[in-house]
Amino acid sequence: MSRHPAPRHLIHVGYPKAGSKFLQAWFESHPQVRYAPGGIAGFGSVLDMSRLSAHSYRGVVTSCEDLSSPSSGEGGYSFEDAGKPGGFPTRIREAQAEVCAALKATFPNALILIVTRGFREMAVSGYSQYVRAGGILHLAEMCRYFTERLGGDAANQFDFDYLVRLYTDAFGADNVVVLPYELLRDDRDRFLGVIEERLGLDHFEIELGRMNPSLTAEELYWYPVISRTVLAVVSRLGRGSARRAFNWYARFTFGNRLSPLVRLLSALYPDRKIAGTDLPEELLLSNAGKAAVLREHPLYREYGAEYLWDAGPDSAPPSRLQAGAARE
Repeated sequence: MSRHPAPRHLIHVGYPKAGSKFLQAWFESHPQVRYAPGGIAGFGSVLDMSRLSAHSYRGVVTSCEDLSSPSSGEGGYSFEDAGKPGGFPTRIREAQAEVCAALKATFPNALILIVTRGFREMAVSGYSQYVRAGGILHLAEMCRYFTERLGGDAANQFDFDYLVRLYTDAFGADNVVVLPYELLRDDRDRFLGVIEERLGLDHFEIELGRMNPSLTAEELYWYPVISRTVLAVVSRLGRGSARRAFNWYARFTFGNRLSPLVRLLSALYPDRKIAGTDLPEELLLSNAGKAAVLREHPLYREYGAEYLWDAGPDSAPPSRLQAGAARE
């Protein structure tokens, strides 16, 4: 007989750039939640399951944003592929369905958490992550790269309607929680309160700082310029030395340790910056109609513009993005 009531299992499936790092830190800090970074159902390994604990948890958590965006690679941009992003599977919807089926077969009674983010902020924050990892493409070049792929399955990468319906059909509507990142940005307590209620947690004041912050508008412009220069220099070395040198450099960009240099360059060239309004509207509007199911959720009502509910082929939604101000 169990010494404690069985805790509820929450599976947080993402999306990327939608507060995942913050949520994982919150799961790890909450005294009534068992969560192991990179683990499953609160356990870091199978050995952890054999180690008895006197602590009673009300919730156990599996959290990985790659569950909503399965990829074929490890992520990041090394010396060889610094010029473009990669790792997306050829058939994104099929990969998402395979992940969902595996989770349903393994944890049929789990509670599913899906956190979405408005399309414009998602794109610019994703670009910030690419730049921090040593990417050399400017935003316009990156957009051209993705535009070339829109005829294929890449257009479905952020089809919120498909993913929400996929998990709702598998686990049932009562077991799927969908939340907007914008609510976490605007009202953290209300956002976390939804999760606390579904897991039966008491509210604890947990002070967490900003996690994985986006770059500023100036940093978004200058980091690719610096990375191009570094890549050109290290390319003159032997292949192995060049790879090691560029990967060493990328650790500096990821930690935003070149911000003093960017501030100097920005003082010399104050107009060089990248903002959310630089995102081509045709690329943004390619996502119109992929968040219709979110209209049914009351917490999304004030964020309709971010999810392109009223966007058509000749319209462009206003943006609330201030480059560099987002938490992630």
